[in-house]
Amino acid sequence: MFTNLGNSATLLSLAIFLAAVALFLLAAFVLIPVFQTRKLVTQTLLAEGITNRRSLHAQQELNRISAQRPVDAYFRGLEKERGEPNALEAKLFRAGFYQSSAPVIYTLSRLGAVCIGFLACYAVLSRVLPPQLPGFVAFAGSALIGLGCLVIPSIALDRFESRQKQVYRRGFPDFMDMMITCADAGMSLEAAVERVGAELAGTHKWLGIQLSIVTLQLRAGKPLREALRELADRIGLDEARALAVLFRQSEELGTSLTDALRIYSDEMRNQRIMNAEERANALPVKMMIPLGLCIFPVVMMVVMLPVLIRMKGIFF
Repeated sequence: MFTNLGNSATLLSLAIFLAAVALFLLAAFVLIPVFQTRKLVTQTLLAEGITNRRSLHAQQELNRISAQRPVDAYFRGLEKERGEPNALEAKLFRAGFYQSSAPVIYTLSRLGAVCIGFLACYAVLSRVLPPQLPGFVAFAGSALIGLGCLVIPSIALDRFESRQKQVYRRGFPDFMDMMITCADAGMSLEAAVERVGAELAGTHKWLGIQLSIVTLQLRAGKPLREALRELADRIGLDEARALAVLFRQSEELGTSLTDALRIYSDEMRNQRIMNAEERANALPVKMMIPLGLCIFPVVMMVVMLPVLIRMKGIFF
């Protein structure tokens, strides 16, 4: 069928026409009769005094909630596929997207990336490919590239999550040092978390927001070890998970939390120094490729060009 269409412009026009016809038929035979019937029933009930507008607003709210159920079921299915509870929402939260509509926006962005990739590639391939090829080739290639664009929002979300983790990681040593200072001053750990969260709100904004959530959980009666464990799940840092485990073990064994904090702070500082040394040692290896591709040819040209000019004057 695609070979009989002749060119890609005809194929695209036919696809748009069929989509428009399908939308028109859906609106004409499904949506409009339903809305008209609902409007007539509403007007009849209001005219006869059987119901009032408040109950109608409540019914509309119930309809909105029932329409949201398939979307919620879809996201629950995604979470089950990932094998962990609230995986998509937790990933978006760790990336810095705190809105309740973030999962819906993320899914729509993936669909939008597929549509934009398909249309852009189809417009390019229909002009680049020779006219002897059937239009199905451009259509199939654009479909494959459009499906490949499905991973672009996922890659962007991973980048946002990694960047947000770096923000949390830069502020976590200050959090530990201030916790030790407050503990040495005689404050309880719950009061220390509240005070440190208020102090860090100006220098490390995002970590201060997370600590304010911990403070609200502590005020609601949640134990400190559970609040710290949920903090580690929200920000996704190994340092925060280790701190939560440290608090739990200290409470179970009855050891001093202040001494445990001081020891863990020293270990974390040593770990940061080791990570910095590791990145510094890996830097020469990473610089070999750009040096070999960019600087080495220029150096060779500067060294060999006078020799070549002199040899040309001697032999030619």
